[in-house]
Amino acid sequence: MYHRIQPIIMSAFLPCLIFHPLSLARADGGAVRLRQRAGGYQIAVFTSPTPFRAGPVDVSVLVQDAATEECVPEAQVTVCLKATGDGRALECPATTAAATNRLFHAAVFELPEPGRWDVEVAVEGPHGRALLRFGIEADGPAPRWLEFWPWFTWPALVVALFGLHQVLIRRRPVCVTVPDRRANESRRMQTECEAH
Repeated sequence: MYHRIQPIIMSAFLPCLIFHPLSLARADGGAVRLRQRAGGYQIAVFTSPTPFRAGPVDVSVLVQDAATEECVPEAQVTVCLKATGDGRALECPATTAAATNRLFHAAVFELPEPGRWDVEVAVEGPHGRALLRFGIEADGPAPRWLEFWPWFTWPALVVALFGLHQVLIRRRPVCVTVPDRRANESRRMQTECEAH
């Protein structure tokens, strides 16, 4: 019976594995782009989505005290993205209010184009000022259909589950006790198993 169910399960869940929505999610964390000590801080910079691409992007910064490794939520963080080609700059304060995890400072940008971008993270806090710079390559924007794939695949999942249900109920025998009319006077019963 398992050999009949396995293709149904695989066809239902394979699209979920291929087009996993986490690659498009904006959230605190993502890919670690830089982890470095600067001044009295240990700073980690994360970007999402992975791979980094044009469109909505999240740059999250974790600021810790370099000596104690305690988070420094009172630090003021500013993130600046500069296009290498034309020098266009996008600047945004990274705040704990914009972050899902309050240990992070997050800034959300609408990255207009793919290409090389220079990222500058400025931290101002109890240990003074710290500045980090690094470069990142942005891929082209994600295809539009990736935003809508859950709406198109959930009906397929429902159909697959219905098919699995049908296979399971057809395989299970239903036993029905029917009186034998020919042997009614001796009150013998005959059991017939019918598969539906």
